[in-house]
Amino acid sequence: MTEYKTVSLLMLGYNSLRYVKQAIDSVKHQTYPYWELVFVDDCSTDGTWELASKMAESDPRIKVYKNEVNLGIVKNRKKAYEYSTGDFVGHLDNDDILERWALEEMLWAFKYDKEAMLIYSDCAQIGVEGEHQIYSANPNFDRARLAEFGWRHLSLFKREVMDHIDGYNDKLVSACEDGDLFMQIAEKFPVARLPKILYYHRAHPNNSIQFNKQCNTCTERPVCNFIRVWAKAANVDSVSLKPNMSVDESIEIL
Repeated sequence: MTEYKTVSLLMLGYNSLRYVKQAIDSVKHQTYPYWELVFVDDCSTDGTWELASKMAESDPRIKVYKNEVNLGIVKNRKKAYEYSTGDFVGHLDNDDILERWALEEMLWAFKYDKEAMLIYSDCAQIGVEGEHQIYSANPNFDRARLAEFGWRHLSLFKREVMDHIDGYNDKLVSACEDGDLFMQIAEKFPVARLPKILYYHRAHPNNSIQFNKQCNTCTERPVCNFIRVWAKAANVDSVSLKPNMSVDESIEIL
């Protein structure tokens, strides 16, 4: 590439000792060298903070911070972003792994598609020991089918989009801030898919996603941008999730 841009990867730490070294190593081994890993520990008690700090000693691109009080995933993600400085921003969960050429491929995709403000790749699932389990291709982005989309791994977005959206939604309690952010970006900017497996999501009993609320029962819908944009695209009411009536339908009911 003729000119380099810095990629900020946000990683949150909380009692993730078992996998965090593999996650950090997957960043250190990137073929694209212009990155920073922003690691923010949320009061771990199992040695996660100590290990991340030790790994940061050998690479100044790894920037580690520790919260004085536990913030939870949503507020901690926002804090990690505030520490970041890169031209592009993405997430790497502390139990997942990047393909070695992930960032290089993503930056080439942005160079090729100059209009895209967020690009996502394909992702494969690995197990507890890193064994490959499932691969299912992500769909190509289609604004007409926006109701079918949400945050995809690996996603990188241009930092400048944050000047035009609300950013990380710290009104949420459930860890759905990535989907909320995706919908804010997709609502206003071009999004594209890079059809290559660049991210490995690890499935294990403590995945945080399994503790998230289901949208149809979640009480946070009134403050959730994912639901707001999803409901508009699906033509349903954002609170009740019931289909909106057309003018003709409402007259017929009356």
